[in-house]
Amino acid sequence: MVNRLANFAHHQFLNSHLFKLQNDLFDAEIAVASEKKTQKYAGLASQSQRLVNLEYLARQSEQFNLNNNAMDLRLETQDIAMVGIEETISNIKDMLSDFSSGERRDENQVEQMQKFAYQALRDIQGFLNEKVGGRYLFSGSRIETSPVSLGLGNDLNDFQTTWNGDTTTYPTTRSANIMEFGVNETGVTYTLGNSVINGEQVQHGVMTVADSSLYQTGSSITLTGTNAGTWTVLDKDQDGANTLRLARKELNTNASSPATDTYTFTVKRGTKEETFNADVVVDPVTGYITPSNPTDFQGVTIPSTIEITSADGNNNLHVTATAFNEDTLGSLTIEQKPLTAVGGAGEAVTVSSQNYYNGDLMTSNHRIDDNRVITLDTNGLDPAFEKAIRALSIIAQGKLGTTGGLDQNTDRADDALWLLNSSLNFPTDGTPPYGTEETSSIEQLRFNNAFQRNQIKDSITREEKTIGFLEVNIGSIENIDMLEATTRLLDIDRALQASYQVLSRTQKLGLANFL
Repeated sequence: MVNRLANFAHHQFLNSHLFKLQNDLFDAEIAVASEKKTQKYAGLASQSQRLVNLEYLARQSEQFNLNNNAMDLRLETQDIAMVGIEETISNIKDMLSDFSSGERRDENQVEQMQKFAYQALRDIQGFLNEKVGGRYLFSGSRIETSPVSLGLGNDLNDFQTTWNGDTTTYPTTRSANIMEFGVNETGVTYTLGNSVINGEQVQHGVMTVADSSLYQTGSSITLTGTNAGTWTVLDKDQDGANTLRLARKELNTNASSPATDTYTFTVKRGTKEETFNADVVVDPVTGYITPSNPTDFQGVTIPSTIEITSADGNNNLHVTATAFNEDTLGSLTIEQKPLTAVGGAGEAVTVSSQNYYNGDLMTSNHRIDDNRVITLDTNGLDPAFEKAIRALSIIAQGKLGTTGGLDQNTDRADDALWLLNSSLNFPTDGTPPYGTEETSSIEQLRFNNAFQRNQIKDSITREEKTIGFLEVNIGSIENIDMLEATTRLLDIDRALQASYQVLSRTQKLGLANFL
């Protein structure tokens, strides 16, 4: 038998060389396919740390842009909502201006004005409850809570039932409008009282509380217990420390009860006004004013405001006639808001406010890049929105013809007009009707919003340029030269083929080939 030339050592050497070439070919194929020099940072040796730093900066810039685009969408949607509110207020302001310059007691004009004011409140409520991606935009940090609930009910009638403009009036100041608390008062007592202003009785009830500083004059509070319901706080601490005066309206019995007294009645509704005398019997239990002559009240339109005066001042009141009772001797039913006196040790009462805002006042910060942060603080309780809500509610309250109606309180139009102007732009000419107001306006809110969006857009542009610059530098480190890599791949492939040929040839050679 003739021995082969290739021995075991030679065979092992050729195989190891083949394996190395195969591994080099695999790496070269991966490099050409991925266009990267290596798949591991270790393959870049001294430049790996620099590459990691550059990639971190690029990913950071990409994340900034991702966050900034999301925030820009929220701010854009917020601005769209504010544009809607601005247009709503501008339109209703023009209508109110026309109303103020015309006949303010005209029934059709009053009804239309209140209808438009109510609809504007609905529109503003809708805009302030706008959300994007499941996040409410005007609720502070309570992004899952609908921020604004104006208590509008199903229609204008529901709203005017809650706010009759007489015994329950919509708060005229910001502090009263946004008062928020829940208090459990114990040992509460109520006493009745009357004040006389310019010959008219201003009736009130005195309520004792633990701490009157919690309450605001002009605010509306909801009570439980004997006098459950919504009450307007007329004043506080006028009848002793920690006392509140609550608005009430009740008829008094005739001064010479049960005899008949003579009263002067001035009936008002819209532009209509009629004055006459009538002998009547007053019944505060039923709310009936019954005339001696059943036809005395026959021409009274329901509802109407009735100004009652008498020689002895017993029932000098502005009241609302809500029904004409032909079957009870032509009597009128007068709307009352009675308060029950509770003396002695008193009772436990829960007091809650009528605040329309359900969000919070927390601000949030948004980082637009590594060095800059913007503060987001626009919410549904901003004075710009609150002034508009208050103005429109003051106009919408009180049904036509009633004591609290707009036709009987025409000065509300001028007051609301100032608030609407102040809501749109500040400063506003003229004197604030209800005291000093905060300066925020929708114009300023939109300016702030536009400035923040401009900052975000500038940051996005800068980050995009930064990302491009970083990607170029990253590519210079990790990307291959395609021509060089392809040439190397072909060289390795040819070397591998030649190695296989050598291996095959040496396996076939033996000493017999040389004999």
